[in-house]
Amino acid sequence: MELTWLSYTMSVNAPRPPAIPAPSVTEFMSIAETGANVQFLQCYNHTGTHLDTAAHVFEDGVALDQFLPSDLVYERVLYIDMSGTPDDTVIMPKHLEPFLAGGADHEALVIRFGVEEWRENEKNRFSNHCPGFGPEAAKYIHSKMPGLRMIGTDVPSIACINSLDETMCAHNEFFVYARTEKFIIVEEMKLLSNIKGIKHMTVSPWMVEWMNSGPCVIWALTA
Repeated sequence: MELTWLSYTMSVNAPRPPAIPAPSVTEFMSIAETGANVQFLQCYNHTGTHLDTAAHVFEDGVALDQFLPSDLVYERVLYIDMSGTPDDTVIMPKHLEPFLAGGADHEALVIRFGVEEWRENEKNRFSNHCPGFGPEAAKYIHSKMPGLRMIGTDVPSIACINSLDETMCAHNEFFVYARTEKFIIVEEMKLLSNIKGIKHMTVSPWMVEWMNSGPCVIWALTA
């Protein structure tokens, strides 16, 4: 087992979903002027590796500052590799049945689509044509994994960006069918091809009052 980062370093040059502007880091104070460097970071809360809480899509949903540390530690993680899934695929129950037909007693589900090369070398493809989940898939996953507290994936959105009209509501369905109000969705995870399994995983988000989604750092014991 190896301790591994499962989150990307935030970068002004990284691809993003079409609606999300690039982050920026500018100098506010310098050593020459004040004796210390201070920077100004500006980014949207769906930048890079980030998590969504229920407050992202529900007015009365739980926000980030209501989570305890124990809510974001996962010991039973099911890791599924679906690399090779065609561009713009809307994931439905039929795509998941080979992995989940018998059910699974895990608290976290991490699905790799193998798009790290797109993210590095085909940025438009990564931003606009990754696979994503239909609402039916969300309901199916919860029916097979009743103890699920987290789903994570390496694509920039749990929804299929090229089919947002029919898949944006997958966010809602993942939260509606969860057995816990502390359910989270993690998007744009760093899931490289050498990862074969995950034993333990910790998600550490920026803790900002009232924030419904936010960048996060993830580390895990991986095989």
